This record gives sequence, C-alpha cells and structure tokens, in this order.
Amino acid sequence: MKSILIDGNSLIYRTFYAIREMSNSKGVPTNAIYGFVNILVKIQEEYQPDYLGIAFDLKAPTFRHLAYDDYKGGRHKMPELLEEQFTILKELLEKMDISILEMEGFEADDIIGTLAVLGSQKGFETEIITGDRDAFQLVSPTVKVLYTIKGISQLEEVDEAWIQEQYGLIPRDLIELKALMGDKSDNIPGIAGIGEKTGIKLVQKYESLENLYEHIDEEKGKQKEKLIAGKEDAFKSRMLGTIKLDVPWEGDFEELSFHNIFNPDSIEMLKELEFKNILSKIDATEEVQLIEKAIDFKWIKTGQEMEDLFAVLSKALEVTIYYRQEERQVYLALGIEKQYFFLNPQIVEEFNFFEQLRNLKNINTLGIISQDLKNLIHIFHQAGILEVNEAFDTYIATYLLSPGDQRYDLKTAAYKYLDRNILDDEELFGKGKKLLKAGDVDEQLLADYFVKNCETVKALKTVLEKELNETEMMTLFKTIEMPLLEVMASMEELGFKIDVSQLKVLSKDFEDKLEGLTREIYELAETDEFNINSPKQLGEVLFEKLKLPVVKKTKTGYSTNIDVLEQLIHFHPIIEKIIAYRTLSKLDSTYGRGLMTFIEPKTNKIYSTFNQTVAATGRLSSSAPNLQNIPIKTEMGREIRRVFVPSDADHILVDADYSQIELRVLAHLSGDENLIDAFNKEQDIHTRTASEIFGVTLEEVSRTQRGQAKAINFGLIYGKQAFSLGKELGISRNEAQNYIDRYFARYPKVQDYMENVKRQAKEDGYVTSIWGRRRYIPEMNSRNGILVQAGERMALNTPIQGSAADIIKLAMIRVYNRLNDENLQAELILQVHDELIIDTPKNEQEQVERLIKEEMEGAAQLSVPITVDVNSGASWYELK
Repeated sequence: MKSILIDGNSLIYRTFYAIREMSNSKGVPTNAIYGFVNILVKIQEEYQPDYLGIAFDLKAPTFRHLAYDDYKGGRHKMPELLEEQFTILKELLEKMDISILEMEGFEADDIIGTLAVLGSQKGFETEIITGDRDAFQLVSPTVKVLYTIKGISQLEEVDEAWIQEQYGLIPRDLIELKALMGDKSDNIPGIAGIGEKTGIKLVQKYESLENLYEHIDEEKGKQKEKLIAGKEDAFKSRMLGTIKLDVPWEGDFEELSFHNIFNPDSIEMLKELEFKNILSKIDATEEVQLIEKAIDFKWIKTGQEMEDLFAVLSKALEVTIYYRQEERQVYLALGIEKQYFFLNPQIVEEFNFFEQLRNLKNINTLGIISQDLKNLIHIFHQAGILEVNEAFDTYIATYLLSPGDQRYDLKTAAYKYLDRNILDDEELFGKGKKLLKAGDVDEQLLADYFVKNCETVKALKTVLEKELNETEMMTLFKTIEMPLLEVMASMEELGFKIDVSQLKVLSKDFEDKLEGLTREIYELAETDEFNINSPKQLGEVLFEKLKLPVVKKTKTGYSTNIDVLEQLIHFHPIIEKIIAYRTLSKLDSTYGRGLMTFIEPKTNKIYSTFNQTVAATGRLSSSAPNLQNIPIKTEMGREIRRVFVPSDADHILVDADYSQIELRVLAHLSGDENLIDAFNKEQDIHTRTASEIFGVTLEEVSRTQRGQAKAINFGLIYGKQAFSLGKELGISRNEAQNYIDRYFARYPKVQDYMENVKRQAKEDGYVTSIWGRRRYIPEMNSRNGILVQAGERMALNTPIQGSAADIIKLAMIRVYNRLNDENLQAELILQVHDELIIDTPKNEQEQVERLIKEEMEGAAQLSVPITVDVNSGASWYELK
C-alpha cells in the first residue's frame, strides 16, 4: 500500500510563486490553486496512491512558538493574493474528497511525521511532497520525500542514499545538523558562526550534541569558543527543528483513502475557476473508449481507391486535413463533406498524393481546413503547391478568440468549444524517452485517432466561424491572419545567411574579452579563482569578503541579480566588471557560440520559426533562434548583426522600418489635435513633446529633455505610472507626476482616450485594436488592486501595440504579394516588430526600395501620415 502526504503550506507557496498571475473572468486569483491542482492530477495519473492527506499549518501558535517567542519571527505576512486562494483551495479539496489534516499546537510537518510513522507500522510505503528540507529527517526505508524543484515542474526523489550522497549523513543526523547551523527561514538560531560545512563535519565526528559537548575539549581555538558560547542555542534549536512523530492524532487511515479527484462536485468548482486545461484531462487515459467514438472512414490502400478519392476532391469546395509529419513521412486524414479517409505514408508516397493534389483543377479555390496550417503549407511547398487561397486554421482561430489562454491545441479547443474530450499526441505517442513513432502504434488505433481528430477539426471550424463572426473578428482572420501564414512559411524556408568565418572571429573576440574580464574580477576580488556565474560564490565574495552592503537576500543566500548590482555600482569597481562579464557572457552563449548551433551547414543559413500565437497583443515572435531579440543598444551587441549577410555575393539587404508607428497609432486613436499636428508637420515627436511640457522652443530642447519626453511618450503607452516613470528617469515620483500632468495638459485628448479605454475594458471585459483584434482583460474586475493596475496597463497597451502589429502584418502580406506579382528575385526574409528585411539582387535594389516603402506606407490609412525609413547594406549591421 502507498500513502502520499503533502505539506499543503509549502506546496501552495511554491505554486503561488512558480506560476504567473492568473484569475478567472470574475477576477478571482487562481494561480496557486491551479498549480496545486496540477500536482494532484500528476499524483493521480503517475503515483496512484492508496491514501492521500494534505496537512496545513493553523494560525494558532504551536508548542515551538510557546517555547521560543521569536520562532519564525522573520517571516513576511502571507501575500493577500495567496491568502484569498487558501480558503478556495480547501473548499475544492473537500469537494475532491481529499483529507485536510490540521491540529492546533502542531505544524503540518508534525502531522506528516506522525502519519509517516503510523504508515510504516502498517507496512505502507510513504512519499512526502514538500519544498521544505526539514522533511528530509523523516526519510527511512519506507519513507521518501518528493522534493519540489524548478518551481513545481519537477519532483526530486529523496531517499537515504540521496541524503548520504548530499550530506554524508543519515536522515536523523540532519536534526543535529540543524541544531548547529540553525535555519534562517524559521528563525532558528543555531550556533553563531557555524555553517553547513562545519556542521556536517561535527555531526560526522560526534553524531549528537550530547557527545559533542562531552568531548568539547577536543575542539580548539575559535571554533571551541563558538560551540561553548552557543550551547544553549544549539539545544534549543534542536528542539525547534525536530519534527514530532507522536502528535495525538485520533483519526483513522481509512479516512485518507484516495478517490478519483474528478467528481460532479469538484468538476463544477473547477468549471467556476475556469481551469479548462485541467478539465480537459478528465478520463484522458481512456484511450480505446475515446478513439472508438471515431466515425466511419475509408482507408485508402489501392490505386483505384486513390482515384476515387481524387474524384471526390475534384468536386469539393473544401477539405479538412489532419496530418502528422515524421521526417519525410506524412500521415493524413481527410474530411470531405460527410466522408472521411485515412492515408498512411506508404500510400501517400506510392501514389504521389501531393503531386495529384497540386494538379487538381480546383486547387486554387479548394478551401483547406486544418489545425496548425503553417506546417502543412511547408509540406505543400515541398510538393510545389505554392498558394493556399482559401484557408481556415482552427489553431489561429482559437488564438484570436482567446489570446490570453496560451493553449490553442486541438484537445483544449475541442473541450472548450465542442465540450468534447479527445486524445492528444502526447497521450497516444508518449513523450521524452518513451516517445513512439507513429509506425510503432497499432495501425487501426492510429487510423481511428487520425480520423477522429480530423472530424474534430471539421466540427471546430463550424463553431469557430460562428464565434469569429459574433466577435466581429472574421475580417481580421481572413484578411490578415490567414494570408500571413503563407508569408511566414516562406520566411522560415528562406532563412538568413550567416558569415560563419566572421561569426567565429566574433565569438573568439567575445571569449578573449571574457578571459580578460575574469582576470580583472579575480584581481579586484583579491581572492583565488571562484565561479563568477555562481550567485552563491559571487555573493560570498561581494558581501562577506569585500563587505559590500547587502541589498537583498533570498532563501538560498545573497541576491546578485542585475537590480542589486546596479545599486552597488558606486561601492566598488568590481561591480562594473561583473555587469560587463554577464552581458558579454550572455552575448557569447546566445549569439556567439549559441548561433553556431542553429546554422545549417549545407547553406550556412539560420532558419528561425515565426510564431503567430504567442503574444496576446498580436505581435509576431520568433524562436530557435529568436532573431527579433538580436541586441542593438550596445556596440558589442550591434556587432552580432555584421554576421547576418545577403544570400549571395551579388545581393544586398534592403531594410524598411516604420517611424514611431505606435505613437502614430496613439494619435489616430486619441484624435488629439496637438499630437496629430506634430506628425502632420513631420516634426520629431519627442522634441515636440519636450517643447510642450518643458515650455521651451523646439530649438531649445536639450538632449536630456528629449530623452525624458521619449520616456514619457512610450511610458504612457505601456501604462506606466509616476513611480515607475520616475525610477526610469532617475527623478522623484512627484517630479515624474508633474511631467505627466504637463503632458496631459498639452495632449488632453490622449488622457480622455486612456480613461475611455480603461472604462471600456472594465465594462466590456475586453479592448480592441483598429482592426477589431480583441484581448480579454478579466483583471480589470478583480477585487485585488495590484491585478487591476496590471489590467489597466494591458488595456492601455493592447489597442496601440495590437494595431501596430496588424499594420506590420498587412505590410508583410502586401510586400510579399508585390514581390511575387512583379516576378522579382528579391525575397522577404525577416520581420522584427516594425521592421522588414528583404534579400535583394543588386540590380533590383532601386525597385525594391521603392516598392517596400510604397507598400508599407500604404498598409493602413490613419489620421496621420505613416512614414517608413529605408536603408540598404551588405549586412544587417549596415542597415541602421
């Protein structure tokens, strides 16, 4: 029999800090509960215990508090957002029929320790889930700890061998170790000056405090003095740090019997919390039951059957395609009206399915419906099908309808929009080392799975079409999002050429500079070599050896993050070197040596992936590698752009960049006459703003004033308040507020617009871009002020950034189509937010420069002119 005991307080704190802010549509915070329930799902699916109990601390003082007034005295008050979730979680646990274990006078650890012993007496194996190392003392042949690491995404199994390897001790020795070294998190004093290393040596030598003090004369010098002076604290600390194994628990283990956590009551509450992803896992392991619901289909196995299929296709208006590609092999399920077909890779290849598809007379009008259509377009391109004119991607449609969800896979969409539970690839094929290839799965099961999912995609299209029309986003979907798939697929296939020899030189230069910085840091530290990348070792050097003021501490020691280092920059010259070291190390690992791993040797190109469904505002992103994040603010960072070059010696790069597009969108949306006037007169907007708020002529605006005006212009777009703006400008909050007040006095309709946006977000629950792109903002109706402020920032930013994103997408489509229409060899290879780059034969340079400017400036009609800066060069570096 197996029992699992959970330290509820430890786990909910972990989940609260591991998962970003979440709330349901009613504004109820849910991130901690969501993470906690995911752990319970993991327990149900992977550990399958016979008994489960969750122990919580009560607010009432325990015997430790009564014995030592300062016990846990340094602990901060529980965050309000977490406190609100505690009550909800306990209600949910009750509905899941999970035992909640609490006892006045004792902590959760004591209850867990007692039940672990009782379980061992009954012959149970017990696993304790916690993020608190105190529980390690409970480990025994029948008790293990599943220790939460990496937030909550990973549980590390701690047994006797693990403790021996980590500490060189047996589990019960850890009590003596805590007595000596104390525990800052619980305010257990220990012996002043005795750390973990020394404590371990003492426990290995003497085993217990009693034995240590019986042989105290064997110790020498300052260590002996510390031990004698701290004797009372040591024994007190041992009492405080020892988990009790005999609390007067009067319950019965049968009360902890574990049942399926999904029942009508718990499901109803999970729906109220809007945990759609968790709900989609209900019965997910019932593979055969789910797949048996697949409808009838034709399995294409012969040439005649393939001819019959294409006879149907030739008369079809649309076809639904569910596919899976493994290397060069493609599995297909097709849905045409009420008929469904399955094709395995051998049939696809033997009868040249995609070539026959290309030759269909109605291919240019045939509607293609799929989930994740961009990757299907890649397959089409390989077969010579260069255009998909009528397309519907259920993945993109799901994203548009709920851009904040971050999950748009077929399983999640089917559950949300069809109230249907289906299998996903991970459940059928596995993952990691257990990942199966499609050919390893029972062929009938595989065919049923494909057809079932194909039918789901077809059903989804009907529902999603209706939703897009009702939310007035169908035009956005058809004119921007769908045509963009072809453009992104093309950019992914073209790639960006890298000058490999220059990249090697650059990386070597980075490494040489890193070696020099390393030597300088060691010299300034006046110490032997240490690991500069280790926060622990760096913290010891900075705050113990060099005695720099401690700015911030974490659970693991001194904080050495960039905010801390910037506050210490004037205290010691080593800080500037460490910041430079980190910057350079990041550049080398990401863009020096890092880029090398992404270069395709045959072409010397990097092929990035462009993502359409990552940013809730509609912005595109790129990954593997992220080409939109190539540094530009430092000279070292800009140097990286030298290695990005045209595809051929007789080619050149043409770059076009929107000028202050987001501020132009703000002028259009707000209708502010002063802001519109500045753009219509082609004035530098930051200089004009500085002139307005500082009361000087345009000619008198200083560089500092322009910089401050720029920060205000962009800061207000992103919803910054006086505090954060003041911090950015290095001025007081009052002074920053004064600047904001002056800004709004000169641009009053901007302020009116912002207030209207926040009001709309609160009343409607969403905001929109110029093209109707929606973003739902439930935070606006939260009872928590912090969440409301975050919601206001999103509400202000989204219509502006979303509209700018739509404009650049329209520009990409127009430029791509014009290049094709004019039969040019030039090709669009990269988009970086407001910038497009075209790889261009030199003899087409003039034509392409004119073309890209015309198409980008004509992508939208605003109340202010849209202007584009065009540059050309032999590398990305030369374009700016």
